[in-house]
Amino acid sequence: MIFIVRQERLDDAKRERLIDAAIEEFAERGFDAASYNRIIEKSGLSKGSVYYYFENKDSLIATVLDEICKRFQEVFKSLEMPTAKDEYWSVAWEYHERVIMFLSENPIVAQVMYRISKEDAKAANSGSLCGAHRRLVGFMDDLLIRGRELGAVRSDLPIEVLQRVMHAAGEALSSEIVGAYPDTDKDLWRAKFERFMVTMHDLSKRMLTPEEVV
Repeated sequence: MIFIVRQERLDDAKRERLIDAAIEEFAERGFDAASYNRIIEKSGLSKGSVYYYFENKDSLIATVLDEICKRFQEVFKSLEMPTAKDEYWSVAWEYHERVIMFLSENPIVAQVMYRISKEDAKAANSGSLCGAHRRLVGFMDDLLIRGRELGAVRSDLPIEVLQRVMHAAGEALSSEIVGAYPDTDKDLWRAKFERFMVTMHDLSKRMLTPEEVV
């Protein structure tokens, strides 16, 4: 499907207002139930101008997914892959720490990311949701591949199976945190994310470390 998106002519301030309004709507209602008209109303932009830049909700969804992926991928720009086996789990810890920092500081975006993961599974791995989900988990998947190459990750199962296991573990843990937003106590919200990080890292080591060195 081809989407008409003329956002290159939309100034930065208006584009940000529209994307933020869409993120809020998708976080609250999901992608299918989100209202394009409600997004336009929240943004404060005229309906005519929005329809010119984005012909329908699907074209706006594609842009929002791209924006979220870009924001999340910024987190890992300075994080380098390990070059030795004994570096692997320290890099994995840093990865989990950066993820939690981003999610706890961007709770609305975190909700949309959670919905991307949930709704991608329903979509049978097709379409823009699948593409966004692959970009969001890209660093983790690449880290698993590097761990296998270094001997830090078990080799008795296909790497694709290990990737799916880690995706499922992350989704299961995040459902109790991200899916419960908003939380009135910010300190409690942060503490939940920190427990998520510790648990996810512990599960990763238990599930991925080669049996002979457990």
